[in-house]
Amino acid sequence: MPKDTNQAPAPDFQKIYQLAERYSEASRILDEQMKSDEWGVSAPRLLVDSFAVELYLKCLYVLDTDSEPLREHDWLKLFEALGSHTRIAIREAFDRIVIEDPVLRHLDVINPQALIFTNFDRSLAAAKNTFDKRRYLFEALPDGEWFYAHLLHGAIRSVTMMDLRLVGLAFPKGGGTAA
Repeated sequence: MPKDTNQAPAPDFQKIYQLAERYSEASRILDEQMKSDEWGVSAPRLLVDSFAVELYLKCLYVLDTDSEPLREHDWLKLFEALGSHTRIAIREAFDRIVIEDPVLRHLDVINPQALIFTNFDRSLAAAKNTFDKRRYLFEALPDGEWFYAHLLHGAIRSVTMMDLRLVGLAFPKGGGTAA
């Protein structure tokens, strides 16, 4: 099927990826700096990390469809717009991170209530609006559960990095929170 000539050209997926890597690295640096009891110290990392995840999802969308990604911050909507093969790969990467982590794979014994962190669908639903709902920590928490989505970040980043069209573009120091 020919591409619609009125459609905007797909953005440069390499630039989207490189920017995601920069946000990922900034998140890693902020994580090191936020080891403090001061109120709000985690807010900058949370915001920067949400940008990284959103950009990885948009990069994957461009790679899957060769078209402009959704103008959207909702991770669930961005995830659902991906090709089925990409969604499956992200779910598998998420599960692999959980299985390979010595603590996470034993959460059922250590803290059964923490198992929500290791459920992909529940994590994605809870973290889907991180940018929109959690960027101002002084505002009331949104309804429903909320928890930080570092496992999602790692899984989405690792799947993005597997695309051969992005070889050599990963942040030189490893960037982000990928496993």
